[in-house]
Amino acid sequence: MENSKDASELHPTIELSEALKEEALRIINISLEEARTQHPLDVPGIFSFERPTLGPTVPIKLYRAVRLLAFRELLGSNLSAAMLNVAGQMVAQRIGIRGPADVIDALEDFGVGKGTIKEQTDDHLVISLNECATCSGAPNIGEPLCHFESGIMSAGLSAGLGTEFTVEETRCWGLGDTTCLWVARRSDGQSKTLKDLEPLEMVAILAGKAATALDTAVTIREKNRLIREAYHELRQSERMKKDLIDMIVHDMRTPLSAAISSMLTLAEMTKSRLSPQEETVLQMAIHGAQTLLGMINDLLDVSKMESNKVALHKTPTRVNEVLREAISQVEILAKRKRLELHRRVQRGLPELEIDRDRIVRTVVNLLSNAVRHTPPGGRISVEANLTADKSSVVVSVSDTGEGIPKEYHARIFDKFVQVEPQWSRRKLSTGLGLAFCKLVVEAHGGTISVESEPGCGSTFTFTLPVRSS
Repeated sequence: MENSKDASELHPTIELSEALKEEALRIINISLEEARTQHPLDVPGIFSFERPTLGPTVPIKLYRAVRLLAFRELLGSNLSAAMLNVAGQMVAQRIGIRGPADVIDALEDFGVGKGTIKEQTDDHLVISLNECATCSGAPNIGEPLCHFESGIMSAGLSAGLGTEFTVEETRCWGLGDTTCLWVARRSDGQSKTLKDLEPLEMVAILAGKAATALDTAVTIREKNRLIREAYHELRQSERMKKDLIDMIVHDMRTPLSAAISSMLTLAEMTKSRLSPQEETVLQMAIHGAQTLLGMINDLLDVSKMESNKVALHKTPTRVNEVLREAISQVEILAKRKRLELHRRVQRGLPELEIDRDRIVRTVVNLLSNAVRHTPPGGRISVEANLTADKSSVVVSVSDTGEGIPKEYHARIFDKFVQVEPQWSRRKLSTGLGLAFCKLVVEAHGGTISVESEPGCGSTFTFTLPVRSS
């Protein structure tokens, strides 16, 4: 067998970084296409250290993992597992692996990892493997890919200990554990192992399954092609929709801003000549136009923030001033619905380095939602407090409205999401304002969340970090 020191020097353990995620997906696609043009039962090719088509920069464990995924997709999980297990048994028999010590040496010589015998009795054996190179680079598919190693262990232990052993992997590094773990148990003697099968019988079984699997692989390939085409068309449609929305929104903002300016000028010119009813109607028109302009600005800002094209203009700001300004923008609507509007700010809050205008709009969006979904006579509260460790200011907007079902909490901050539960004919949110809130808060380094139950009101909470001294 190959010297273990040489194998470790040639193929050292490489820590995978976040930057390899996109590269891994690319390599998986390359490996799938290569596997479809080669012999589908090329098990030795999976465990080969040679990878000329992928270059020397790809970690061997990532290369091996994606080749195993290609093998698994072509043949199906059951057949690929059976064939890898049989291949492992054949390798163990061919190179004369006999007993636990040989199994440990073989795993290291194959470049899989450093194995250790954790427990050993007459009936069972526990083998652990640190940083297994087989599926550590693979995305989590919910099951390990280490069937080749299981075959080596079962055949090697059976030959060395003079009785049949079955091997099961109970922990897998590729599924999130730091150490892989195999448990080998003495068989009851009833299972049919590799050496019980005649070669022709085994070949017939595998060939029949392989033929079915290859037909399935052709179908999968065609479906994947259709999915890729549909995805491409969807991306084009999304781009066209975004371009159309941006164009419409930009064209709307200019005449709307002119209308607001005209109404503000009219309000100033006729300040002492309008009746109270006329003054109220004019103020309602101004407020409605300003709300619409705010929605347009939200849409533009959401688009820019998603593209990282917007810069925050941070200045030292008092939280109390932000809340007071936000409340002044929704007071008229709250009074029309006879809603109680309360503000409570903890004394001694530090100034925050924030983009004042965008945080004001964030609070306005939350207050507007609360006003819209709270029945007449209800109560809305705005609070600001310092966290116990004084690292952040927590702002919360609570209402006594209709509430939001728990299953919608995770989606309520998504753009354009409109939730229409069966128990209510009213939409809980257009999704645009809350999407804006989430992007603004996260751009400041904070978090936003919701607590709500149907019939018990809602509380939206977001945090803003205290500026460093």
